[in-house]
Amino acid sequence: MNNQTIKIPNELTDELRPHYDIDYRKTRRNPYVGRVKHTSNGKRNGAERKPAPEPMERHTITLYKTQAKFLRGLDTNLSRAIRKLVDQAQ
Repeated sequence: MNNQTIKIPNELTDELRPHYDIDYRKTRRNPYVGRVKHTSNGKRNGAERKPAPEPMERHTITLYKTQAKFLRGLDTNLSRAIRKLVDQAQ
């Protein structure tokens, strides 16, 4: 311990005691309960994910590199590019 160190009694430290005796008869009700009015219901308009027009299924396909390169030219997301081609063909 150097000369500049100050010893703080246990009462003033941030450590928790092993047990606290609380007399619940002397406690009071929170006076601020019910004063805050929540008007936004916790979420912004339009913040949720937009529903898909129909449920999607997962499938695995195999492509040549040139075909994948062509699809990436349409869209960087291969699934979206394939859906664009299917929509055009219908």
